Amino acid sequence: MKLSETELQELARQLRCPDGNNGLKVAEMMNFTNSNIIHKAIDSLYLNNNDTILEIGPGNGIHVKDILNVASNLDYYGIDISETMITEASKLNADFENVSFSLTDGDHIPFSESQFDKIFTCNTIYFWKNPPQYASEIARVLKPNGLVTIGFIPESTMRKIPFAKYGFTLYTIETATDVMESAGLNVIYANTDTEMVMSNSGEQIEREYVILTAKKSV
Repeated sequence: MKLSETELQELARQLRCPDGNNGLKVAEMMNFTNSNIIHKAIDSLYLNNNDTILEIGPGNGIHVKDILNVASNLDYYGIDISETMITEASKLNADFENVSFSLTDGDHIPFSESQFDKIFTCNTIYFWKNPPQYASEIARVLKPNGLVTIGFIPESTMRKIPFAKYGFTLYTIETATDVMESAGLNVIYANTDTEMVMSNSGEQIEREYVILTAKKSV
């Protein structure tokens, strides 16, 4: 199904900040298209018992239960710029006492310095308004020796996706590494792999994705 330019612009807007009923539908679609990259990102964090975790942009948070099964006594925090997603994620995870979600402005991370053992985010880096500043926020709330993983679709693939021309900043491994290292986060792992997914415009495609993990120095 070929989308019109107006529909592509609306899809791009919803991917950036899902809103209302259409946002709920986009979130359900993202559960399928992002599932693999999310779980690869989680694997790269090597979660330990008692870790405190932050996820930036959790969508509707349907995957949080999988994170909690990786280790014992985890504390999970999710932040998002979408009020619709915060409401939905809170509802879907209401049974978990060690899970909470907060609405943020996309510029600041509303937590204390060195609060988190592990931080991850998938398919949000394109929308960071000031990438070096936001990477510095990530570094601020990450504990020394803590890990942060960024999952994203590289520029070579994103350029083939019609809606990516509307408000997406595209990254290579090199440019993403530069952003993280500008904040004092040392990239220790960056790998490109491929997966088959249903595209956000309804087509089965092969796409590349990157899992990039950095460590905060002591």
